[in-house]
Amino acid sequence: MLRIAEVAAREVAAAGLGIAVFVAPALELKGARDAVGLGRAERVANLAGRLRFVPDGRPPAGCRVVVLDDIVTTGATAAACVAALKSSGVAVAAVLTLLAAG
Repeated sequence: MLRIAEVAAREVAAAGLGIAVFVAPALELKGARDAVGLGRAERVANLAGRLRFVPDGRPPAGCRVVVLDDIVTTGATAAACVAALKSSGVAVAAVLTLLAAG
C-alpha cells in the first residue's frame, strides 16, 4: 500500500490539482498473525494492542488524513487503524480500500 500511496501522490502532484499529498506511514503492525479465515471478532482480537503509532509519521497539523487499506473483509483493520490514529491525536477524514471481500 505504501508504494501505491507514493505513486498516487506523484500523480496528484503531476496533475496540478492544487493539493499536497504527504505519504507518511504513521502505524506499525507487530505480532499479528495472518487474518485469512478469521471472523470479525477473531480479527479484532488479532489486532488488539499490535498497532503502534509511529511519531515520525505524524502528519502536519491541519492535514486531512486518509487511511489506505488493500482489502476490507470485516472492517476490523480499518477500524483498528482509525482508533490507533485517533488515540494519538490524529483525526481520519476517510478510509480508502482497493477491494471489498464478499
